[in-house]
Amino acid sequence: MFKKEYLYVSLVIIVVISIAVLVGSRSPKVDTVYPEERLVLQMEDFVVKTDNHKLTVGQTNYDQAIKIFPDIKKLGGSTVYHPEAFPMYLTFSEDENILIAVHIFGEEAATSRGISVGDSPDKAVQQYGKNYVRFSLKDPGNEDYDMLYGENNGNTVIFQVRNNSITKIIIQHTP
Repeated sequence: MFKKEYLYVSLVIIVVISIAVLVGSRSPKVDTVYPEERLVLQMEDFVVKTDNHKLTVGQTNYDQAIKIFPDIKKLGGSTVYHPEAFPMYLTFSEDENILIAVHIFGEEAATSRGISVGDSPDKAVQQYGKNYVRFSLKDPGNEDYDMLYGENNGNTVIFQVRNNSITKIIIQHTP
């Protein structure tokens, strides 16, 4: 009786391991290139500029944001909001209601150093320097990548580069 149970358990384990190996072998490989030294971001690097307004990721609270974006809509039951007139997402902390991340996917907003969606990655390098972590898929001829400036503590500015143009900017700062 025990031999049959061991056989079944062994077969289940072999099937699970086989599936894990198959899925793992099909996952894309990420190429990560680290600079010798990481850029230390200052508080002004977490400012997002729109027409006549500024948001500071890590400092602006929800009440201040609602004054800037009165048409802000909550996405589902989360702490993520979307101003109707601006192509961006604002994420607030659950307890303090402080802005902790901004995802910019349109030209209407810029970083404190003047980088916006549509700019070239060279412009970002001119403003922020060459000390960024470069993430890309290991694929011959792939020229799409992400540029991450900042430390490992989640306080970062990330530029998504597709077809030699910045297509998305993510600014994160945990207070």
